[in-house]
Amino acid sequence: MRIMQISGFPKTKIRNEKIGKIIFSKVLKMSLVKYLTFIEKTTKQMSFQISGIVENEMFYAKVRINNIYPDMIEDKSGLRLEVSNDCLFNFYSTENFTSNKLICSLNWIKTRNEFSLHILKNLLDYQSKYWFSGKEVDLKPLTLKQFLSLYPLPCLDHTRLSRLIPNLSIINPQDQLINVKSLFISKKKHHALLVKEIVDENESVLKDKDIQYLLAQKKYHLSLRTICNCRKLLNIPNYKERDAYYDQLITFNDYRLLSKKYLNIIPSEPGVYELSISLKINYLNRRSAAIYLGCSNNLRKRITNYLGNKIKNVQLNIFVVNYDLSVRFFLTEKHKLIEKELLKNFKNIYGELPKANSLGG
Repeated sequence: MRIMQISGFPKTKIRNEKIGKIIFSKVLKMSLVKYLTFIEKTTKQMSFQISGIVENEMFYAKVRINNIYPDMIEDKSGLRLEVSNDCLFNFYSTENFTSNKLICSLNWIKTRNEFSLHILKNLLDYQSKYWFSGKEVDLKPLTLKQFLSLYPLPCLDHTRLSRLIPNLSIINPQDQLINVKSLFISKKKHHALLVKEIVDENESVLKDKDIQYLLAQKKYHLSLRTICNCRKLLNIPNYKERDAYYDQLITFNDYRLLSKKYLNIIPSEPGVYELSISLKINYLNRRSAAIYLGCSNNLRKRITNYLGNKIKNVQLNIFVVNYDLSVRFFLTEKHKLIEKELLKNFKNIYGELPKANSLGG
């Protein structure tokens, strides 16, 4: 790449500035563990350059993997940020050092730490309602552009903010690990969360007009079209589909793509499970993506079988070969009884059993 010389600035200086910006971008994109390792390596170099001090522990940033996330603490005075690993927010001095490489590394660390502290402290204030409740629905809409406008900081721009926030996490007062990126949500996502809260809070099945009315009671005036789009954003079924739930007596976990990576999350415990595909199938009365309902004393062992080549169920094998399967499950000691009830409900609502089930209901 040809670098043009600007009057008054040597080519080497311009080139070094470009390289420095590229490397700093990589520092911002480092995961927290990788970043701490980078700090440790840099502070070790500091100790070797200080006269008379070799391998001195006071200059080492220890990478404490089990205690690296800042905490959001709630006490009588309100909320405060507690940092257990000081090296994440230290501003290392570059005085008394001659190595340009070391000085650059220390400046990168200082700047990332300054950015991180600035972001966390201001989110502490902006999302205060969420920190106290722990409910996602209490998040205020916030874009990167809005954050930079509300809380400007020299050198922190949209690009650098977007690179850094996915690599920042914090422990909330409810002792949950929260990724900072999840604290930035659009108005559409905020409205979708409000719709979900209304749907979840009501045992009866609500039409979009009912949801609209209940939201208006909370002073959120959304059109029916917006509510429909919000439901789709969070995969909330429409009125007819929610009214057709065959699994109302239990609560399945979220859908997960059936893969070896997901198997470790499935417990080796008794329960019922559902297999589905991405497309909805025409049953006698309604359409559904579910193709099989089953139960087992050991869910992980049973579901693992569907990733192999020897599936005795011919109809199910056709779906396994031709589609990507998703699975969801519910843990219960009464798995045989629950399976029977699910199959019965499914048949009553859809007019027939799931396509890969031959018995039951």
